[in-house]
Amino acid sequence: MDFTKLLNQTIELVRYTGEYLKEAYTSSLEIYHKGEIDLVTSADLKSEEILKEGLKKITPSFQILAEETLAKGEIQSEFYWLVDPLDGTTNFAHKLPWFAISIALMKEMAPVLGVIYNPITEELFYAQKNKGAFLNGNPIKVSQEDKLINSLLCTGFPVSKILEKPDQFIPLFKKFMTKTQGVRRFGSAALDLAYVACGRYEGFWEPYLKPWDTAAGFLLVEEAGGKVTDYFGKPYNPFLDTIVATNGKIHSQIIEITSKYHPEYFKPYKNPFPTVDIIIEIEDKIVLIYRKNFPQGWAIPGGFVDYGETLEHAAIREAKEETNLDIEILYLLGCYSDPQRDPRFHTITTVFVAKGKGEPKAQDDAKSLKLFKLNEIPWNELVFDHAQILKDYLKRKNVSR
Repeated sequence: MDFTKLLNQTIELVRYTGEYLKEAYTSSLEIYHKGEIDLVTSADLKSEEILKEGLKKITPSFQILAEETLAKGEIQSEFYWLVDPLDGTTNFAHKLPWFAISIALMKEMAPVLGVIYNPITEELFYAQKNKGAFLNGNPIKVSQEDKLINSLLCTGFPVSKILEKPDQFIPLFKKFMTKTQGVRRFGSAALDLAYVACGRYEGFWEPYLKPWDTAAGFLLVEEAGGKVTDYFGKPYNPFLDTIVATNGKIHSQIIEITSKYHPEYFKPYKNPFPTVDIIIEIEDKIVLIYRKNFPQGWAIPGGFVDYGETLEHAAIREAKEETNLDIEILYLLGCYSDPQRDPRFHTITTVFVAKGKGEPKAQDDAKSLKLFKLNEIPWNELVFDHAQILKDYLKRKNVSR
């Protein structure tokens, strides 16, 4: 497949659709409500119609997932389009010139082409996987600022939730207001991400966005040299419920904060989070990782249990993600539920002991990895309640510290 040709065809289609939006912007509009403050206009619908017709001509066999007429059912093809025909509808309806068309071609869960276009400013951002990011034909790069206090951030609030549950979103906004030079909230996630990519902002965060909101911008930021993850620093894809996009240099500083402020933590009634930890044995040593994110220090590999996942499957997955090791679970050591065991929030962990196979390698949340003999465990540098867990492990093995 000639992706460069496909990108040029997509750009031509987006520019053509942008001409329609420019005309509609100065005309009277039919405005509908998808929710109390969630708008859709006749321009959204017409823009989407133009884009879908054009994409069907360019790639007849590719599925199209678009905001206003989302195809139902599972994604059925390796390649498919994610289309937001007018990101920033409320701005558009109020004649505020901050809105964009956003299109991404996806291969499975990752974007390979992305185009974002503001027809009023005529700024066209685009990127191709492994080919760089561009603004109106000129290469763009993220900023080089490495201090959060000197950074300008941007964000948004989910219109479907902000009226009912503002306390889930305001605390993080307030936190960043006190940690940065400022936070902007302009109402188009696509343009926010494009502005991170070209260095105008240092970072962006937002929960509960849709895949067509972020897919093109995700690619732009990465191709411009930035970094994109979820609130916990885990690898991002557009179907996740949180996003953090930065210049890379302030990413860990952002994640240290966002990891404590997921909206779900601020529900009036909430349950503890289930997690797993895995003591991985390799001959006469155990594997410990040094965490990238808060709290930093040596830790037993582990993480959160995903919905629909057994504890055993979660342990196998987390071990692989953080250490590159395949494991054979030997036995269950125990469960640990002290509400203070995790300084971020209340977790209940199930601890397994397992045998590791393969080549150990630090990845995902692990900044580094080391195999420790049982008499070399760095007790004073362990985080969470992992010192107590390892004491219980040694007691079961009849090994003294």
